[in-house]
Amino acid sequence: MRKTNKSILHECKSTLNLIVKFKKLESFLYDFNFLILGRDNIVCKNYVFSLQTILNSSQATLGNIIECCKCFCLADAYTLLRKYRDDLFFCLYLVNYDVNIKSGITQSTNKMETNIERWCENDLSNLNISEVLATIASSDNLKGAVRKYGLQKSFEKIGKVLNNYTHGNGYSFYNSSAGSLDENDIEKQINEVISTARYITATFLFLLVLCSPQYIMSTDYIDYLEFGQTPPDGSQYWVAPFIVEFLKSNIEMIDKNCYEYLKENTCMTL
Repeated sequence: MRKTNKSILHECKSTLNLIVKFKKLESFLYDFNFLILGRDNIVCKNYVFSLQTILNSSQATLGNIIECCKCFCLADAYTLLRKYRDDLFFCLYLVNYDVNIKSGITQSTNKMETNIERWCENDLSNLNISEVLATIASSDNLKGAVRKYGLQKSFEKIGKVLNNYTHGNGYSFYNSSAGSLDENDIEKQINEVISTARYITATFLFLLVLCSPQYIMSTDYIDYLEFGQTPPDGSQYWVAPFIVEFLKSNIEMIDKNCYEYLKENTCMTL
């Protein structure tokens, strides 16, 4: 079935164009990983680790989702998409912990610290995605945006879809033959996978910028220092151009006003 599906999709030009757009999302994640390399270290008790492990894995997962879409194995694509969501938001969970610790906010971090320490020891269990999202949503830096744009409700809706495919909660939630569908149906179903991936990625970046805006800082400021030159005034607030492009192209997946919200609520020059 996989081979037959792949052959059918190869003849669908509109679907192939969607796959090309999907690969741009994978490329964005690669560029983002490279951008934050060296400034993404987090300390938790006696452990020091980099976000690269999670983000590189997430990029690979996204690549596997694309491969599943190419052969119309959408149940597998959604199952991997759930992992992609979980990994990105656990990454945000780690950043949120780091920001709180550096700000001297320790009252709400004890449980987070225990979870992260067990994760570092490869012994984490029973940390549900609902707890991760709830912790993020209650953060002082993020709760206003989460409430304003109804992000919890959106993620509950997405979570239900992802769980249905992961657990096979119905007849429709399995890999199936593309031969029984017309090109428009195939395109629609793959586009739904891509839209969900875009929404997850855009929301992750949106909240990351609000939580810790230095992650989207361009390299100009550091480049000037490394060459022994004085950085231009305000260059520490410049944003990497590919980040700006991604936000302008994808943040409307959350709300058309989110870009202005970022401009008003962060120090970065967007």
